[in-house]
Amino acid sequence: MVIWWRKGGNKMKNRWKLTAIIFICLFVVENLFVAWGYYSLIQDTNQEKECLFEICEDYPQAELDFNTDICYCYEYSVLDELIVAKEEWMR
Repeated sequence: MVIWWRKGGNKMKNRWKLTAIIFICLFVVENLFVAWGYYSLIQDTNQEKECLFEICEDYPQAELDFNTDICYCYEYSVLDELIVAKEEWMR
């Protein structure tokens, strides 16, 4: 019986290169995924700040709907209920 790692001695010496290439590719893909997630988070935060501090600065409450990219500004009615005072599409 021939042991598989002794059959092709040169194959065993080159397997670490294949493993290293696979790990480098996975490392690059992981870093790209993390960078994309960070960029997406920063972009959402900037849109929310724009809604709160620029568009709805004169209103007591504001909300940004991320699905439709609409900024809603609310004000209180005479009965102390929140009503939509202003809607604006985000860029």
